Amino acid sequence: MRHPVLLWRRGSLRRQLLLLLLPALAAMMALDTWLTYGTLRDAANTAYDRSLYGSIRAIDNAIGMAGDNVQLTLPDAAMEIFETAAQTHVFYRVSTERAGQVETVTGYSDLPLPRGPLVNNQPRFYDAEYLGEAVRIAAMARPVYRPDARMRVIIQVAETAEPRSALIGSVWRSALARDLLLILLSAAILVGGVTYVLRPLARVRDDVEARSPEDLTPLVFERVPAEVRPLVDAVNLHVSRSAAMAQSQAQFIADAAHQLRTPLAILKTQAEYAQRQLNAADPAANPEAARAAAGEAVGGIVTQLEQAARLTNQLLALARVRQHRADAAQPGQGSEGGEGIDVIDAVTVAEQVALDYLPLARGKQQDFGWEPVPGLSLPVRADPALLREALANLVHNAIQYSPRGSRITLSATRSGNHARLVVEDDGPGIPAEEREKVFARFYRRVGNTEPGSGLGLAISREMAARFGGTVELAEGAQGTGVRAVLRLPVEVG
Repeated sequence: MRHPVLLWRRGSLRRQLLLLLLPALAAMMALDTWLTYGTLRDAANTAYDRSLYGSIRAIDNAIGMAGDNVQLTLPDAAMEIFETAAQTHVFYRVSTERAGQVETVTGYSDLPLPRGPLVNNQPRFYDAEYLGEAVRIAAMARPVYRPDARMRVIIQVAETAEPRSALIGSVWRSALARDLLLILLSAAILVGGVTYVLRPLARVRDDVEARSPEDLTPLVFERVPAEVRPLVDAVNLHVSRSAAMAQSQAQFIADAAHQLRTPLAILKTQAEYAQRQLNAADPAANPEAARAAAGEAVGGIVTQLEQAARLTNQLLALARVRQHRADAAQPGQGSEGGEGIDVIDAVTVAEQVALDYLPLARGKQQDFGWEPVPGLSLPVRADPALLREALANLVHNAIQYSPRGSRITLSATRSGNHARLVVEDDGPGIPAEEREKVFARFYRRVGNTEPGSGLGLAISREMAARFGGTVELAEGAQGTGVRAVLRLPVEVG
């Protein structure tokens, strides 16, 4: 099970900020409180020590010498500071020091001396414990100014530490309460600030919730914070991809409906014609005529079925390459250059296409040849099925639009950092001004009587572009026919 704090903060930006910032604020306030306490202690000690030093000066002024003896004559007003108050006890001691020996002259004889020697005329303040109480003591030593005197007088005044501790505690508690109040105010300001700043996100949410499923227009907000704008941009990018995919699917459905309508209508007409011919012919009276009518009708149906099947395959291939492109646009799915796709040998793909279409060329009595280069390897980053479909469309076009007895050659070469798969024929060719037009979907040249859908070249170019390649058309080497070149970048290393 997860920790309750983790479960509590999950799903709320306010809670996460509170859990991150409040401990930091508390630590800063604790440090401030500790520093404040030290400052208060130093200030209180300075003020109270000054009072103790004043008492020492008053006693020092009342000290006189009678021969070798020290006399202390304090006035009654000065003695009042040594009387016991309600919360404070004051102690004093006057002593003499001769040859390192200290003798008490008056006062509390057991009042502790400071550690280490005293410097003449320089007060020393220190903490000690006396009669079971914590006391603060001020001590000062001064020499006796007589030519034959080899001694000095030590004056000590002490008071209990309770008053200054009470003062420090009172001020420190006030500072602590202030810091706690600041933490609470900071938390309230943080929650309110986050709520105010995140209001544009609420508008984004309301806009998305109010949209219909068909509305794929980008989100437009001018006052979105800079930190939130990448999220809105990512949502807009996803929306645009979804819109493009929906448009592609709609276009595919429209293309399929448009292109399949004609073959299906022809099939229906052929079937109705065959039915009429069979009904009109009398097999018993004229079996040859009935057989010829049936064969003609069935032959037309088979031809239309072949064209419909190829058209369907081309439409599906077009949809597949668009799906690959949409997948490539998703994060982690590669790129237009083909990242995330395996490296294959284009020569192997070309050999397989040559074997697949050799029977079709022989059926039209065409000289279809594959010209391999011994030892040639063309590693390219591409999907083998899509690359085969792209090259197969070029070969199929050359076979279909070239007359009987034509010569068709498929070859593979390397030019710099690119692989070149070339399909060349000596057929009627394509005028230079139409070589780009034929790459448009469903484009059919005027006067072309060969069956087709006008999708083959468009599919080949889209598939090549998916893997960073191109498809170009040029005139054949002998000045006749068409040379179709599929170019792909070769993988180095």
